[in-house]
Amino acid sequence: MAKLYDSLIIGSGPAGLSVALGLGRVHRSCVVFSNSSFRNAGVHAAHSILGHDGKSPEQIRQAGHREVEAYGHAEFIETSIEKVNTEQRQAHKQSYNAFVVEDTKGQRWSGRTLVLATGVKDILPDLTGYAENWPSNIYQCMFCDGHERYHLPKGILAYPKLTSMYIKFATMAHFLSQTPGSAHGLASLPKPSTVTVFTNGAANPDNDEELAKGLEILAAHGIKVDQRPVARLVPDPKEGVHVHFSDSESVYMGFVVHKPWTQPSKLTTSIIEQLGLTMSSSPIGTYISANPPLNSTAIPGVFAVGDVGTPIAHLTMAMSGGAAAAAGVSHYCNDLDDQVALQRYRENPGQIK
Repeated sequence: MAKLYDSLIIGSGPAGLSVALGLGRVHRSCVVFSNSSFRNAGVHAAHSILGHDGKSPEQIRQAGHREVEAYGHAEFIETSIEKVNTEQRQAHKQSYNAFVVEDTKGQRWSGRTLVLATGVKDILPDLTGYAENWPSNIYQCMFCDGHERYHLPKGILAYPKLTSMYIKFATMAHFLSQTPGSAHGLASLPKPSTVTVFTNGAANPDNDEELAKGLEILAAHGIKVDQRPVARLVPDPKEGVHVHFSDSESVYMGFVVHKPWTQPSKLTTSIIEQLGLTMSSSPIGTYISANPPLNSTAIPGVFAVGDVGTPIAHLTMAMSGGAAAAAGVSHYCNDLDDQVALQRYRENPGQIK
């Protein structure tokens, strides 16, 4: 019979590696599958990660890989998993479901638990020049990017339309413009801001009271609002981006903030459908419904961690979720082993001396 792992982990980013690292500490076996496709490819440095601020995502992954390998409990396999099913297994008269995954080459692996740490895919808008500026000049998270260019003019790209989320981004960018440590807000006086909100058309709140209040907040901070339709984005030869409008005029920004829609990849979506997992949605994307604190799903033994299991996408959150899921996997396997041990003991109490 093929080896039965304690956990099958699909994805080798920070979330998947954190699961594997935790399992190493409690000596549970696992196999980590990766197709080396990472959402943060092209990002030169990751930020807001305690102890790793400013390191490249690749450096962080490599360090995590080495730490996991040191425990000798994990196997790393470079492949793409496309099929998942369950099989009824027996262990000393105790029945349980094992998860069986299959890759695109037909190879199969079995595990007592399954962890989905596959991340999500950014769906870039159909705006000329967007892809050429992503992610070097278009930032989706100011905790991750922006500080290094805080002294430059900043844009909020409300594309395809203005929402309250972009109002909040504008306020954050406004205080990011201040010298570090000086943005206390309450005592500041209105003055021209270095932030511009590009509404891509008329900013008409109609009967939207929240949006109307948001526009008033922008005015209170001195944040500019440009209502011209955005035609294209052109990278600056040095750094930053030129926002071009349909009237042929353009303005320079050190960076623009925009949050594209996110969703699981096609392979992950297929796995989700095969398992019958429940999905949730937020204003910025879709993700697998996972229950705190251990990131368990509606299917016992299946866990969703990292970006694919939460609307709050950040490397630190992925690590935290992975560590929590490692505890979930451990307890799940412990429960299975407890049942087997108890059955054996009841049948022959004197077997252990």
